[in-house]
Order: sequence, then structure tokens, then C-alpha cells
Amino acid sequence: MRCSPWSWAPWPCPAPPSRSRPSCSSAGSFGSRSAERLATLRRHQSTGPLMCSEFWDGWFDWWGGVHHTTDVATAAADLDELLAAGASVNIYMFHGGTNFALTNGANHKGRYLPLVTSYDYDAPLDEAGNPTEKFFAFREVIARYAPVPDELPAAAEAAPAFEVPLTPAGAWTDLAGPASTTAQPETFDALGHLSALVRYDAELRDARGGLLVVDEVRDLAWVSVDDRVVGTLSRTRHDRAIRIPDGRTLSTLVEDQGRVNYDRRLGEEKGLIGEITLDGAPVTGWRSTPLDVAEIAAEVDAEIDTELDATTGTDAADVLKTGLAAWTSSFTLDAPTDLVLDTMAWSKGYAFVNGFFLGRYWRNGPQRTLSMPAPATREGANRLVVLELENVVEPRAVFVGAPSLGDTEE
Repeated sequence: MRCSPWSWAPWPCPAPPSRSRPSCSSAGSFGSRSAERLATLRRHQSTGPLMCSEFWDGWFDWWGGVHHTTDVATAAADLDELLAAGASVNIYMFHGGTNFALTNGANHKGRYLPLVTSYDYDAPLDEAGNPTEKFFAFREVIARYAPVPDELPAAAEAAPAFEVPLTPAGAWTDLAGPASTTAQPETFDALGHLSALVRYDAELRDARGGLLVVDEVRDLAWVSVDDRVVGTLSRTRHDRAIRIPDGRTLSTLVEDQGRVNYDRRLGEEKGLIGEITLDGAPVTGWRSTPLDVAEIAAEVDAEIDTELDATTGTDAADVLKTGLAAWTSSFTLDAPTDLVLDTMAWSKGYAFVNGFFLGRYWRNGPQRTLSMPAPATREGANRLVVLELENVVEPRAVFVGAPSLGDTEE
């Protein structure tokens, strides 16, 4: 079970010792007040080694929140206090990295909070693996207690900054797998679907609207009637109901925003969960259509070379009016290099470079940029594919010199 970054969490032996099996050691997980935490551990375990199994030097971020950081000097002092006590330590995280593709998880302590694509974590090595001020502060502390290499990592250089236009590639949510029709919507899990989206369609009785109520949506749904967007239902906001207009076809595009990766919510189903009613009457007869965003991006990419003039000649201004669309762009590099993609001219969706799935973006923040590692790029022509779920505000791809992970708490 996860605890807050500033509390102490014991990890006890899974079973009491027996004559045939010796006891195992307990360890603490904490990110502050090291001496106090170790004293608590010693009260639970009177002998044996002291260890912090997760020394929290930062924290993760979630969509709609702030970028979490810790004070460098304070974190270094806590590490010093821990090592001075003779304890062992596992620094979590030493290099945070990135939740590429759809690998971000989610937190849930009464409110569902999906994690952002970046897992920078304010770690000593940043998202791109470059040393930070915290790295050198930690190195100085560790050198007081153990040998450290003389070699120092090179300071980070600014990434190339440039801008290229985006070209519309048409609708992409129609590029879906086969649909199944059942009385109730099938969950992602029942469909065996591991990607981010499933579209659910049902015919409205007498083509009449009303108050649509869903037991639970997991995790975000765009509700449309006859292809006209009505609004959204969000698990984070605890939404359950939305009023829809008259029309024939009700469509609900549901996004799995990330799995809760601990405790009783492990393995929970995704999609439209439970009963769905319209003015109190059950809505039945649902077509459940999985959308594999990685396969769709590859299909869009493949069509660019063969049918560019025939299928993507749509004027960008027209696409900006309609919102949801695929966009592409090309740029040239002299050699593979780390890049930082600014996504704030877009709204919400998924980005790919040369077929590599960079991850999710969302103006909801706090994260403003996506990390594009050098191995995903190549010398010569590179192609960017963007699958936008709402609206591209400006049809351009902007590359900036450094990451922007959002505002921090004052």
C-alpha cells in the first residue's frame, strides 16, 4: 500500500518467523525526517540492519495537478542524516524517466488521478537522463560515506528549437477494429483490448433524448448524439449524468486513462460500468468498437506516402472547425538527437515519432512538453503523427530547448 511521500511506511515480513524459516528484515520508505523514521523502524525491529527501501526524493504528477518537486538542500540533508546513522538506502527515483505509450498508472485515494506521461519525479537524473543540481548534491553526500567515481556526467545541452506546420490527415476514430453488439457495453477487459479507447454506440428509442445516467465511467467519456458532441463524463470529477438532445445514435468514446497499480483496484475493469439509463429506462443494444491508437497511428503514417494528395488535401482551417482529427508533420535532422516537443498548441491526444509512441498529452497539465529521446529520431527525414481527441488550437509542432513540466506548489 502506498503512503504519502512524507510519511513512514514499514514493509513487514510477510509471515511470522518459524523454526524452519528465519525472520526477514523490515525496511522503511520515507522522504524526510530520516532519524525519526529510522527510530520508528528500530521500535518495530530491535536488531538487524536499518534500511530505507524507497528514499523519496520527489513525487509523481497527475493530470490537473501541479509538478511535484523537493528542495535540493533539504533532500540532501535527509540523505546525509540517513547515511550517518549507518543505514542502507535505495533512492527512489534516481532516474525517473518517462511513461511512454500508455504505461502511465493512476492513483486513487477517494479520487481517481491518472498520472502524466512524464515520470521525471524531480529525480537526480532528469527525464532525459541529464544530471541536475540534486545529482551533484547527492553525490557530495554519498562521497562522505563511500567511494564515488571521479568521472562527472556532462551538463545537459539545450535541445534544438524549431517549429514545423501540422498537416491534417482526416478523421481517425473511424479506423477501428470490428465491433461486437451486446445488450450492455463490453468492457475493455471483456474485449481483450489493451489500448486506450473503445467507442460505444446505441440507437435511441423513438430518437428521443433526456437524462443519460451511467453507474460509472472508467475513465473519461466523450458523449455525442448523431456525431454532435454533447459533453464529457469524467471519473475524476465523479460524473454520472449528462442531458442529451433528441437524435438517433448515441455514441460514447471512452478512454482508459491509466490503471491503478496497487491495492484492491488492481485489475479493475475499464469502460462503461454497470447500468445505463435514459430518463430512467435502460439503454440496451450496444456496439462496442475497440480503437488501438498505436495501430491507427501506423495506418495514418503509412497512408501519408501513398495517398497524401487524395486523402489529406483537407484545408487545415476546415479541420480546425471540426476538432477531432489526425495530424502529421515532417522535419529533418542532421543526426539523431534528444528533442522536446511542446504540446500546448493542442488539446488532448497521443503523439508518435517515426512509429514510436511518445505518450499522452493534455492541456489539463501540469505537463506541457513530451520527451523525444534520440533513439526515436533519425538522421534525415522524421515524421510526427498526432491523434487529437478534441481540438488542435494551432496547426503546428513546436520543439523547445528544455522540458516544461508545469507549475509547482508555492
